[in-house]
Amino acid sequence: MRILFITTSNLSSNPRLVKEIRLALSKKYKIVVVLFDLKQWTTELEKLYQKEFKDVELIYLPVSRQNLISWLQLSIVHIAAKKFYRYFPLSLKLAAVASNKRSFSLVKKLKNLCCNIDLIVAHNLGALYPAFQISKKLKVPFAFDVEDYHPGEVIKVDTANEVERRRYLMQKLFLKANYVTAASPLIAEEVEKLCKVPVTTVNNSFYSSEFSLVSSTFSKKRVNLVWFSQNINQGRGLELLLPALDHFSDKVNLTLIGHLNPEFAKAYLTGRNYVVIKAPLSQMDLHQELSNYDIGLALELEAADFNRNIALTNKIFAYKQAGLYILATDTKAQLAFMERYKDDGAVTEQTVGALKRTVGFIIENIESIRASKLNRFEQAKEIAFETEAQKLVALWERAFQK
Repeated sequence: MRILFITTSNLSSNPRLVKEIRLALSKKYKIVVVLFDLKQWTTELEKLYQKEFKDVELIYLPVSRQNLISWLQLSIVHIAAKKFYRYFPLSLKLAAVASNKRSFSLVKKLKNLCCNIDLIVAHNLGALYPAFQISKKLKVPFAFDVEDYHPGEVIKVDTANEVERRRYLMQKLFLKANYVTAASPLIAEEVEKLCKVPVTTVNNSFYSSEFSLVSSTFSKKRVNLVWFSQNINQGRGLELLLPALDHFSDKVNLTLIGHLNPEFAKAYLTGRNYVVIKAPLSQMDLHQELSNYDIGLALELEAADFNRNIALTNKIFAYKQAGLYILATDTKAQLAFMERYKDDGAVTEQTVGALKRTVGFIIENIESIRASKLNRFEQAKEIAFETEAQKLVALWERAFQK
């Protein structure tokens, strides 16, 4: 069987896609991926994935200004689609291109795709309409993975129209999909409510083989905290955490892993000598690195957008699977998650004062927290991706039968 995956991103920026590719390869499926060459800090990580997926046909599309003609064409079409959308709000193609200019690039490329495909799986909203189009042409089923609740994300330009476009695309096209998956139970609920389709939750966990317990390389005289993301920047809770940690600067080490925004560094990291920065790591290296730490920080902010309040990021699963004690802010999704795993961490309100109190509690109880690390590590295997993957395999097999 042959699966075509479509994304408006690249492999380095889409861990869920990477996991699906690995799963499909383990089932001996043939894989084609149409994605974008982002020409940014992820380039070196992307090379590692290309080496790993040497048996996968990776079709990269240009998107940066380095490909000036292509970039200009996409930009002009995108602007024009936004203007014409107000006159033709029921056009799926206009809604798609006005929402994401990369949709146009995908539609063009997929129109001329010459290969046998049994199932099409779209990641990211910009890939939804192109997946639907190529599905009609090839007469094969398509599916969509809702990693984020797209109408509830921050939209800074043409906000009202863009929210409506996203809702319209989801409501119309999800009905035509063979299946829809979501990255958290609460996102699944919202999609079912909006689109009137069944949604399967496939949590953001990872293969348990990616994690191991090793002796920490850090001093146990300090509590070692870790936070990771693609970008180290504002809006992810660090601006609340750092003032709280200042009160314990002689008792903690904080490691931030990701691409550091220079403006954030200047505004928030100057003089904070307990903070260490590490460059982005491959998924495998990151998961091995996590075992060195005591505390994993899941600092989502409900004020960021509605999506953040109902999403479960991959980091909270990575911390749990590495055996770390989780310090989580009280978004709706994280509250529900931590209620299920009460002994695996602490939940805090989203204020400096609350974080200060929670960090103080952790420091006072660090010996018992460290002593239960092995138990947390072993228990986390029940939520590993090899378990979640069975849901996807069942969906794929059902789709192939059609």
